Amino acid sequence: DELVANVKVAMGARLDQLDWMGAETKAEARKKLEGFGLKIGHPDTWRDYSSLQIARGDVFGNAERAMAFEWDYRRNRIGQPVDKAEWGMTPQTVNAYYNSVKNEIVFPAAILQPPFFDPDADPAVNYGAIGGVIGHEIIHGFDDQGRKSDG
Repeated sequence: DELVANVKVAMGARLDQLDWMGAETKAEARKKLEGFGLKIGHPDTWRDYSSLQIARGDVFGNAERAMAFEWDYRRNRIGQPVDKAEWGMTPQTVNAYYNSVKNEIVFPAAILQPPFFDPDADPAVNYGAIGGVIGHEIIHGFDDQGRKSDG
């Protein structure tokens, strides 16, 4: 949380210094930045896969049942409110993302390992590694796609 907060402060300072951006736009950009949601590590609740049947020795059948399971899950969500707690990535995925619909940045547990983050490393190392990833995801909120969504 501290690394993200510090990178957000730095981004806010950069926004304030932009001479090509008007005051009203800067205020909206700041509002969006301050409204960023943050998910770190893993979801608070886990999806229930107990009804998915997996059979030893049936790779094709397992894949087919998994696709049908996912199809049913997504189809049943049509017309339902957006689940703000849902993650678009598993915790074991070495990646991060910005979700423009929820205006949030997400850092699964797997990216919070060396070489991206090491609790025993000098802070400069972590700011240079995971800090770069954090900044990258924040910028997505303002890039050619992210700019189209309000905070």
